[in-house]
Amino acid sequence: MSQVLFFDYSKGRNPLRGIHTLIERSGFEEMLPNGGSVAIKLHMGELGNIRYIRPVFVRAIVDIVRDRGGRPFLFETVASYPGERDTKEKYLNTAVKNGFAEATVGAPVVITDDEDKQEIIQISNRINECELEWAKVPSLLLESPCIVVVSHVKGHDLTGFGGALKNVGMGCVSSETKRAQHFVNMPQFNNGDCDACGKCIESCPTGAIKLVNETVEREVSECISCGTCLFRCPSHCWVWPAGSKEKLQVYLAHVASAVLSEYKGRIGFVNFVQDVVPHCDCAAPSGQPVVQDVGIVFSLDPVAADKASLDLIDRAPIIPGSTSVSPPDVLGKMHQTDSLVQLVTAEKLGVGSLKYEMVAI
Repeated sequence: MSQVLFFDYSKGRNPLRGIHTLIERSGFEEMLPNGGSVAIKLHMGELGNIRYIRPVFVRAIVDIVRDRGGRPFLFETVASYPGERDTKEKYLNTAVKNGFAEATVGAPVVITDDEDKQEIIQISNRINECELEWAKVPSLLLESPCIVVVSHVKGHDLTGFGGALKNVGMGCVSSETKRAQHFVNMPQFNNGDCDACGKCIESCPTGAIKLVNETVEREVSECISCGTCLFRCPSHCWVWPAGSKEKLQVYLAHVASAVLSEYKGRIGFVNFVQDVVPHCDCAAPSGQPVVQDVGIVFSLDPVAADKASLDLIDRAPIIPGSTSVSPPDVLGKMHQTDSLVQLVTAEKLGVGSLKYEMVAI
């Protein structure tokens, strides 16, 4: 059983002070390397998204690391789909516009892409029909002796929700590895209502979709499984394959397990259970909050941190008009999947425990 520390927003206390108390009470503060680099892994939000983690919270974590003699830097990888974060230059520009710059957060912002040095980590222990054999992880991340994984807990179209596990399994790897996971989600074409409007063809970033003899066709080898066609089709002719959301969660858990097993340093997981919106930080907009803001969770176990976060969401008051579903697994039900698949798989892989003791601070 793992320990999860919880700072409750309903008590009316200062959340910045709460972040300090969480890290202090956890003992993680003692693990921070004096003079060593500390990667603070987070998602800095797509341009136009307003529900990502507030920079002031990240600054509080940076200050804690610096006070202990560490050398913090904010770390992220480029997105594998089109948008304002699919190159280093674009992501850095988006980060600044969203409030993440060294002048504001007190630490440099580092974005990596597939051109940077990568380490290949073999995935030897595979269950639930996972076919992934390896994951590529930026060397820069693995060279850091300590990581703080800072996650915004929210809904996600494909995995039900995104938290600490997804922040590692999808956010800490190369675009190639991200696309390898998303391959199981390659949208399928149902031409029943297709009027050949060409929206999917125009929006496809790789030109994989073409109109041949007035019929939409796709070259699978050129598809990067970004789902742009699905979101842009006004007739809903592109659909997610049956069972693909659960399979993606299985792949995600395997990649997260590989990253965490190879990392030889110390890792802490901070989950912000607030602005719990239906969609990911990569969406713009990401929707209106589903429940009232809950608080902040800290654990050395990502599975326990995520499970506790989901349990807190299930116990939080639902905002009237935000959703018609009810607990348990509110976010999973909103996206027609069981969002616990990723956590159950990760527990079986030895990443962490679904059983936890919650300690309110």
